Amino acid sequence: MTLDFRPHTQIRARTDLIGAERSPVLVIDNFTAEPAALVEHAAALAPFPPARDTFYPGLRAPAPMPFVQAVHAYMEPALRAVFGLAGHDVLSGGWDFSLATWPPATLTLRQRMPHIDSTHPGNLALLLYLSPVDQGGAGFYRHRSTGYETVSEARFDRYEAALKAEVARFGEPQGYICGDTPIFERIADYDAVFNRLLVYRSRNLHAASLAAGFPGNPDPRSGRLTLNLFLHYRPAASRAA
Repeated sequence: MTLDFRPHTQIRARTDLIGAERSPVLVIDNFTAEPAALVEHAAALAPFPPARDTFYPGLRAPAPMPFVQAVHAYMEPALRAVFGLAGHDVLSGGWDFSLATWPPATLTLRQRMPHIDSTHPGNLALLLYLSPVDQGGAGFYRHRSTGYETVSEARFDRYEAALKAEVARFGEPQGYICGDTPIFERIADYDAVFNRLLVYRSRNLHAASLAAGFPGNPDPRSGRLTLNLFLHYRPAASRAA
């Protein structure tokens, strides 16, 4: 099956500035014209293999390249405007269908806390929700002791040292995080609305908002299906160098 992206006739977009750091989150509802076709494409790929070398607690399969390329072309002007990327080029990216399936008892310590995907300000995450019902959206967090809502390269060592000390003090969190903890404060939360796209910087502290009894369904038609697209922007001058 070949899929091409077309925007929905009732597409709606807004930009939220979250937390004390006023980080942009681009929220687009009614994103793609044929979300059901994406779900069926994903179902044809099942069963998905386990995700590897990632924080993601579940399964992943490749998203259709024509769709990804068309989304990127359509989103380019908005991404450059919202995230201040004028004069930057896209150097690389990644794209997958994802299904969260791990039960809370099997999570690693890092999967029980908010995380970042990169410290670089030019790395963006695009997350399209394709589940027929809300099975947990995305939360964004502030690290209480440092006040960090984003973790840059300059902040990384201090953040890691503080986090290690706090885990030793408070103990490991149990299960998926889904709100405030002694270490983190949730500063924004977004529902997993069908056909909603979220875009944010990968260095924002974030986590899937999965409840304690999350069932972890591996069926793309009824599980927590998302399409994840990661774009890595760098200044054009750095490419020329």
